[in-house]
Amino acid sequence: MKVKLWGVRGSVPTTFAPMGIREKIKKVLSQATPKDISSEEAIERFLDSLPFSLQGTYGGNTTCLEVRTKNNDLIIIDGGTGLKHLGAEIMKEDFGKGKGIATMLFTHTHWDHIQGIPFFVPFYIKGNRFNIYSPFDDIKARIEYQQVFSHFPVNLDYMFATKEFFVLEKESEFHLNDIKIINKRMRHPGGCFGYRFEENGKSFVFTSDCEFNIDEIDRIESYAEFFSNADVVVFDAQYTFEDSVINKVEWGHSSASIAIDISLRFGVKKLILWHHDPDHSDKKMDTVLANAKAYLNMDKKRRSDLDIEIAYEGMVVQI
Repeated sequence: MKVKLWGVRGSVPTTFAPMGIREKIKKVLSQATPKDISSEEAIERFLDSLPFSLQGTYGGNTTCLEVRTKNNDLIIIDGGTGLKHLGAEIMKEDFGKGKGIATMLFTHTHWDHIQGIPFFVPFYIKGNRFNIYSPFDDIKARIEYQQVFSHFPVNLDYMFATKEFFVLEKESEFHLNDIKIINKRMRHPGGCFGYRFEENGKSFVFTSDCEFNIDEIDRIESYAEFFSNADVVVFDAQYTFEDSVINKVEWGHSSASIAIDISLRFGVKKLILWHHDPDHSDKKMDTVLANAKAYLNMDKKRRSDLDIEIAYEGMVVQI
């Protein structure tokens, strides 16, 4: 499997103010020496040496992932604003000719997970086919409602690609060619589902919008099959520890510390922190990652070879 991240923010898309960009430029220039800009190669080395928050950006689009199987089947998870950019990319493939086929999975239908659909160009191309799956019984009605005329001038029927909707049995598995997909109910206002993908002995788990509060931790063993020995887990870590246990209880999200505890308990190999708070700057995201790694290493009795990364737009993970 290959996974590519197209939108990594939660709640609402994040834009970057001009002054924020100016501050980044000032910080980069203040660290540069004449030697660092003496050649094209020197510039590249210098930029590579900078913190991620200065050499790039974590991105501001909301949830969307691309999964490619060994047979290059395309699976799209959620349709936040990142879906628009994924759509532009796959238009270079058969989707631009009206011959594309893809599977779409939805975790839930809060705005930040569906708001890219009206701008997903492959949906407008006759001949393309999308098989859309969700454990929600009314998934078709939910997607259609976003594009009623009072909300958007083009309804779903005017998007001429074939769109077939399928309702998954909750907390069950199904097979898509050679890949097994398991859905798992997550604690989140309005309901949400995570997905586990298994192919060729490898596993990828995606769980966005999940709150592991005291009640869920008490029943954590019910998640064992879902998380157990996963090669990669993309996990909701929108909140700080203080938010998740004090300030924003029952808001439906988790923290990096909770993600680490669960990953260690179930033998996860790589953890990717995900669904970033829209108010977190790139610099803040650097801090989130640093704090997560510090938390992992606080207790020397715990296994410390868990690999922790933080999601950014364009990240590609080979599994």
